[in-house]
Amino acid sequence: MKKIVSILTIYLIFASALFTSCQNTKLSNEEAKDIVIKTLSLPQRYFEEINANSMDPLGAGSKCQKLEREGFVYKTGNWIYGYTLNVTDKGKPYVIGQGKDAMYGKSTLKFQAFDLAFDQITGIAINNEQETATVRFTLKAINISPISRALDSNIDNPKNGQFVFKKFNNGWQLEANQGQTSIELLNIILHGER
Repeated sequence: MKKIVSILTIYLIFASALFTSCQNTKLSNEEAKDIVIKTLSLPQRYFEEINANSMDPLGAGSKCQKLEREGFVYKTGNWIYGYTLNVTDKGKPYVIGQGKDAMYGKSTLKFQAFDLAFDQITGIAINNEQETATVRFTLKAINISPISRALDSNIDNPKNGQFVFKKFNNGWQLEANQGQTSIELLNIILHGER
């Protein structure tokens, strides 16, 4: 009888340890937020680089034409000999660089755009069996320049993202896309799979 009680005791201890270890896969919103911020190196600063080659006389949707309509830039030259892109007094406070397009040698202007920052965790789904957590979150643009507002009417809309993290003995780590940089991961979130 003592042998049966000992075996049952050992079995109960083993079962409770197994049950407890399966239930310990937890990820709080705050911890998930910290992991997402670290994985994406947030906040990230974004720029708009505009060149004279993107000025299509027939296409009203180009970035240059939008900025020209808003009074941030103007062009000189013509379509036969090429355009030079110039910044107006209204656009000068947002210029952070000028240069030449590497492919065509035409003038380029680099404008401050916005910073992409963490917004919120929108959901966490834990898979206790595989010790993974699917984390859904949103990112938002902050410090938005008038240049970005002129170019993107949806700049204030949050961007949705999702990562799967795996629990290791030293903490949570990104399960997939581990070889990608934070910029590459952000581009997937902002522009879809590439």
